[in-house]
Amino acid sequence: MAQAIRNPFLRYPGGTILLLIGLCIAAVLLARVTVDSEMDDLLSGDQRNLKSYETIRGILGESVPIAVSLDCDEVFTPQGIELIREVTWALGEIPGATTSYTNIQFGITNVVTVTNVSSLVNAVRPVFTQKFQPLKLELPKMEWVSIMPPVLDNVGLAELRRWSQEHPFARNILVAEDSRHTLILASYQRPLETRAERAIFQEELDVALQPFRDKGRSVNTIGLPLIEQEIHTTLIQDVKRFVPTALAVLLLVLCVTFRHAPRLILFMLFNQLMGIALLPALFQMTGLRLNIFTVLLVPLLTGVHLAMLAHLGTAFQRASQQGQKVAEALQTMWREVFRASGFAALTTGIGLLALLASEVDQLREFGVLGAAGITMLFGLTFGPGLAWLPVLFERQKGKAPSKPQATWGADWADRMKANYKPLMLMTLLALGIIVVGISQVRTDVRASEFLNANSPTRKMIEEMDRVFGGINLVQVEIDSGKTNGVVEPVLLEHLFKVHQRAKTLDGVTAVYSYAQLIAAINEIYEGGKPEAFRLPENLWVRGAFIAAINSQKEQLPFLAALYDPHFRTTQLTLRTRDMPSEAYLKLLRKAEALAREGAPDGVKVSADSGIRSILEADRRIVRSQRKSVLWSVGLIGLVLAVLWRSVALAVLALAVNLLPVGLIIALQGFAGVPLNSVTIMVAAIALGIAVDDTIHFITHWRDEMMGGASASEAARRAMEVKGRPIVATTAILVGMMGVFWVSSFPPVVHFGLLLAVGLVGALVSALVLLPAWLGGRASK
Repeated sequence: MAQAIRNPFLRYPGGTILLLIGLCIAAVLLARVTVDSEMDDLLSGDQRNLKSYETIRGILGESVPIAVSLDCDEVFTPQGIELIREVTWALGEIPGATTSYTNIQFGITNVVTVTNVSSLVNAVRPVFTQKFQPLKLELPKMEWVSIMPPVLDNVGLAELRRWSQEHPFARNILVAEDSRHTLILASYQRPLETRAERAIFQEELDVALQPFRDKGRSVNTIGLPLIEQEIHTTLIQDVKRFVPTALAVLLLVLCVTFRHAPRLILFMLFNQLMGIALLPALFQMTGLRLNIFTVLLVPLLTGVHLAMLAHLGTAFQRASQQGQKVAEALQTMWREVFRASGFAALTTGIGLLALLASEVDQLREFGVLGAAGITMLFGLTFGPGLAWLPVLFERQKGKAPSKPQATWGADWADRMKANYKPLMLMTLLALGIIVVGISQVRTDVRASEFLNANSPTRKMIEEMDRVFGGINLVQVEIDSGKTNGVVEPVLLEHLFKVHQRAKTLDGVTAVYSYAQLIAAINEIYEGGKPEAFRLPENLWVRGAFIAAINSQKEQLPFLAALYDPHFRTTQLTLRTRDMPSEAYLKLLRKAEALAREGAPDGVKVSADSGIRSILEADRRIVRSQRKSVLWSVGLIGLVLAVLWRSVALAVLALAVNLLPVGLIIALQGFAGVPLNSVTIMVAAIALGIAVDDTIHFITHWRDEMMGGASASEAARRAMEVKGRPIVATTAILVGMMGVFWVSSFPPVVHFGLLLAVGLVGALVSALVLLPAWLGGRASK
């Protein structure tokens, strides 16, 4: 027996089983799978939000603030101010909210403690304590005073409203336009690098804010440590849901498919459990971490493994029913499924490795880890995993061949052959529908869509977008062409005009520029009169303001986003709410045109950085899908041509399975599911998996043909033998794709739904088109 199928593990099946069990136990106990919850994973496909994130990170430097949005009903009331004060105090009580500085003057040491929580109640504004005195060569002197009025009467509250809602650099930052919501920023000086540190911090923050939530106040938070903690927690919860759900689906499918063969159920169950137990060791050996992408491999690999086992189990069961003993049944099973299963595993691995053509790092990691998993599971299934069969069936003696039962396969094959022409017309109709659907596919990628509607991070992002004017920043770069060119009067005046016109563009909620900052300083200098919001006409005063601004860099950390250190380039920054990519591009091009109109000689205007980031986000997704599908088609076609020594059969197999792949993409278009860094994987993976059943069918059909059967008879026999396992494996895989539906990440849910639809489409395509085309050869 062992020699016949060349499997050394079957010589000592009992010892092999004990060794496997020990290996699985060691893998579970010793493997340490790390979870990657970095923002780069969430933003990997969203170039636009990644650009905004990098811009904000550049402004903040090493500081990692926490933003808190508080609904006060009405901010500008004594009750609203008191609520803000209480929340500010509560946030300041969290460890790490204060920073101590040691100041030594005249031999006296003073320790000053500063609370790093900024809100409306402790915000400051600049005031001039000394006017510009050119004759004495004295610059204006600025000081920072509290924005809060000494008395909260109507006059004081009106002045507070003006400073916090109408001032261009505070608008939609301190207080929202609706006067209900206010933003509180807290920066904590404490290590928040590890999962344990972030978990403790999250708990402390929740404890501080829960009393206000208990009173019915809406309090939302966002911050890099909080996002990473949420992603980590959600990933762990998903894995905990995936495993029991997968096991439940596994048991249900096995009990339905092999209800009359309980020992085969045990064989498949034991192999599945071993495969699941070895997955953590595979993660650790590859050095790759569990993230929002690689977590998909847990149910996916489980489903593919079970499909392998289903083909193997049905072949062994059929041989046993024909009266063969265990050794003979094993040999028959091996001869029938090993080669086809090997090539099926190869094509699945190719579908995964095709993701190496993607331009997203996380997808390449997914492809490598998935292919490694397929290799491991195939080796387990047709290696030591087979040892379970002689152990479970060792006492089973050869039985008299059971009476052949009527199957639906032969009649189905004849019916498909007879309806060849109508089926071809339906195929052409399906192709037309697919073309229409593909034209509707949306490639607009947004990071917030990776989070479910109840996600605290998504709620905060949507509130910031809805209430505070959005968090997206896009920039137009203006290059003066020379050092200190930004501060030249002609360019500053042009920039101010462009700024004023850019504010009127549809979709723009705020505009930030260096000229605006100087105008704002002039307004303060002139006593706060609204008409003073302009560039000062006196060039000496303008130069004094520039010097005063440069002296206040600690109070104005956002200066780095307005101009470069050499004053050669400046940025016109547009703040917008979330919008589709096409609207972003239209807006940026309008702003670029405004900046170019009337620009001084030698000045270059470009929005290429923003335009490229938006276009590249979409193009990169489309390129990644196109490359991965093309590589899958090319390599799988080559493998199949080698397997069957027939280019025509390879083309047929690809055609049959490209239909359901096209259906997946079309469904995305009709359902409005966006192409993102998760859903672009579906097409290549679906092709790699869907072609497996086609391989089994055509391989059996070809073997029958080589045995002397006609094409029609070969199709009938292939359907009789392979029809049941093809339906069973599709049911198994669709059931396993249902595991994704319990995920907390919408793209993961979409991944499961689309892949399930594609596999069902592949089943229909294989059962309908293969017998029609292959069986039809008999009449030629």
